[in-house]
Amino acid sequence: MFFEGAEKKFEIVARGAGFLAKPETYWQGVVELSGARIVSMIRNENSIAFLLSESSLFVWDDRLTMITCGETGLFRSVEFLLNELGSDRIEFLTYQRKNEYYPHRQPTDFFRDMRALKAMIPGRAYRFGDPDEHHLYLFHLDKNYVPEASDSTLEILMYNLRGPAAEIFNCDQTIERVRELTRMDRFFPGFQIDDHLFQPCGYSLNAISGTDYYTLHVTPEENGSYVSFETNIRLGSPKIDVIRSVVEVFQPGSFDIIYFHPAKELGAFDLSPYIQRNYVRESLRCGYELGFSTYGLRSDSPKAAVLLGE
Repeated sequence: MFFEGAEKKFEIVARGAGFLAKPETYWQGVVELSGARIVSMIRNENSIAFLLSESSLFVWDDRLTMITCGETGLFRSVEFLLNELGSDRIEFLTYQRKNEYYPHRQPTDFFRDMRALKAMIPGRAYRFGDPDEHHLYLFHLDKNYVPEASDSTLEILMYNLRGPAAEIFNCDQTIERVRELTRMDRFFPGFQIDDHLFQPCGYSLNAISGTDYYTLHVTPEENGSYVSFETNIRLGSPKIDVIRSVVEVFQPGSFDIIYFHPAKELGAFDLSPYIQRNYVRESLRCGYELGFSTYGLRSDSPKAAVLLGE
């Protein structure tokens, strides 16, 4: 048995959407189209955070971000919203998929999703990274959009956990112990938190404060552990400190950084003892700079092979 931790994600900004006024049953329908379900929710005056059976959905009045993992069909949710809203009201849309361990188990692939999107809206598609390494596929609506200067998103995608946080592999873990291991509330105090420990294994956390959010998803597969962290918090120049703090908690064998920002402030990060394997940067016509970088530990000695069975 293997659970695919790598996630699919889309973001939509729509004029006059009124998303916050929609009932929970509406969002249940949107989520179920993808093959996921709502586990719990938290809200404030500015946003709603739904914790899903496979990742998260964040809703603001004029925009939303939905992330799913496993073998979900996220495109079905995108298709529904495009038809529901009408393409003329969509100001901004991105759809992204990370490389997967078992892509043949997915209901669709990026190229099929991209063709379906292009039949509905004009767009441009990219691959960030080499096809035989960690990489990201991205489709965006080809429409002029001017984001606010503070509108940034940071994603840290981590593989093969080590160190104390690897205790999360223990499926008898308590949620209190997982919170102690992940330490997210110490990095980002003052957030309303909703978290869930899945059976037999797995952990998800959503947190909101005003319009800000962060989210954490842990897939503790013995032969392919994966953790994703994402936030829209404006981190400023010491963002490397946040990246380093999150990475130090999970001590992954390798990780990727995806960073959306309207200003040209991207660059390589010094995250020793990790070395940067790849760095891709692109100015997108939808108003953002996107940086994708991959890091791994320097290997000075051979590794042991993984025994798959006898």
